[in-house]
Amino acid sequence: MRAKLPIIVSVPHGGEIIAPEMSNQTLLSRSDIFSDGDPLTREIYDFRYDVAHYFETAIARATIDLNRSPDDLPPVNQDGVIKSHTVTGKGIYRKNRIPNNDTLRLLLKKYYKPYHDGLERRSRQPHLLCGLDCHTMLDKAPTNSPLPEKRRPFICLSNRGDRQGNKVKGRRLTCPPEMIRSLSQFLKEQFPEEAHSIVLNSPFLGGYIVRQHSKNLPWIQIEVNRRSYLAPEWYDPDNLEVCHHRIAHLRRNLFAAIRDFTEFNIQHTDIGNQVA
Repeated sequence: MRAKLPIIVSVPHGGEIIAPEMSNQTLLSRSDIFSDGDPLTREIYDFRYDVAHYFETAIARATIDLNRSPDDLPPVNQDGVIKSHTVTGKGIYRKNRIPNNDTLRLLLKKYYKPYHDGLERRSRQPHLLCGLDCHTMLDKAPTNSPLPEKRRPFICLSNRGDRQGNKVKGRRLTCPPEMIRSLSQFLKEQFPEEAHSIVLNSPFLGGYIVRQHSKNLPWIQIEVNRRSYLAPEWYDPDNLEVCHHRIAHLRRNLFAAIRDFTEFNIQHTDIGNQVA
C-alpha cells in the first residue's frame, strides 16, 4: 500500500446541500447553489485515500461559510460566515430574513465548529508538511468585487504574501516563500500550457482557514479557475453536468503536482527535514 502524503487537504466549499435547519427559508435553486459554491471541488480534490487527513462538507457555502471568521456576519458583511446574498448578489432568504441568533449559534455548533476543531487538532500533529485549503474561482470577478469582470488566472496560490510569496509588512505569511514557489513550479510542470497563468497571491491572498490554522502548520490556499472545467466544451449549464473525464484529468494533474511538491519539500527543505 502506498504511503499517504503527510499533508492535510481541506475542501470547505464543495457542498451542495442547504442545511436542514434552513431548507424551508431559502430562495435558492440548484443552479444558484451550484454557482455560489465551488462546484465539484469534492471530486477535483478528492485525495482522501492519498493524504494523511482530508476534510470536506456536504453543506452548501450559502448556508454557512467555513472559510470565514465566526463573527463575520451580516448586515456588516453580506458574504460572511452567514450570508444574506450569494456571490452574484441574489438574496438567499425569503423576505430577507437571515437566521436569528439562536439559529446562527446552532449552525456554528453543528457545522462550523466540528470542521475547525478537526483542522486545529490535525494541524498540531507532528510530522506533517503542510495543509492545503482547496477551492475554485469564477473565471471573471463578480460585479460586486473591487475589480468587476476582471479575468482571473488559471491557478492562484496564496500565503498572504506578495506575488513572489515573500512577506508583506503587516501580514503574517501562512507558509514560507520557498514552499509556495515550489508548489507553483510543480503545477506549471503538470499544466505547461497554462504555466504563464499560475500566480501567487492575486486575486486572493488567502482566507480564514489558512490564516487561522497556519499558527501551528504551514498552509497554502489553492484556487483553480472554473473555466478549466466549466467551459462550453465540458459543461452543460442546463443540466449542470460536467465532463467526468475532464474532472478526472484535473484531479490527476493536481495530485501529481502535490505529490511531487511534497516529496521535494521533504527531501530538500528545513521544514521537510522536520517531517522526515
